[in-house]
Amino acid sequence: MTIRHLTCGFLLGLFLAVPVSAESLSRGLNADAPISITAERLEADNTLRQVKFTGNVVARQGDVAIYAARILLVYPEKGRDIERIEAEGDVRIVQGSRVATGQKASFYIRERKIVLTGSPKVYQDDDFVEGDEITVLLDEERSIVKSEQGSRVNAVFHPKGDKP
Repeated sequence: MTIRHLTCGFLLGLFLAVPVSAESLSRGLNADAPISITAERLEADNTLRQVKFTGNVVARQGDVAIYAARILLVYPEKGRDIERIEAEGDVRIVQGSRVATGQKASFYIRERKIVLTGSPKVYQDDDFVEGDEITVLLDEERSIVKSEQGSRVNAVFHPKGDKP
């Protein structure tokens, strides 16, 4: 899997946490579109098998953007496929009116799951879901929102039906 396909899957998965149409998602996510990453610093370490972008990082593909203080790409000993992506520090992922925020977003390639932590919230327009941890299981097209003991999961969904 290339980073281009990985990023597309990562972004698609995040937005499964808020009900939106698959058609609207597929229009904005193009696996063949170039990926642009800007940061104040890039540090590659082949011994640790990782590439770290730091300082006001912005990653863009098509109409999707990820903003974070740091983005870490971890790859296996052999090959350049990505094993894991970690975005940390005021993470904000935006595609049109869909936004996911939190202090950390982790994408686990093998498990095909995304975990948002640090006051995560996924919203579109006025609809949102929030908790202490949001896990998106890509292959199962489902999300799990957890709260720690003493707190609660919150969600607000507005009917989109025709108005008289």
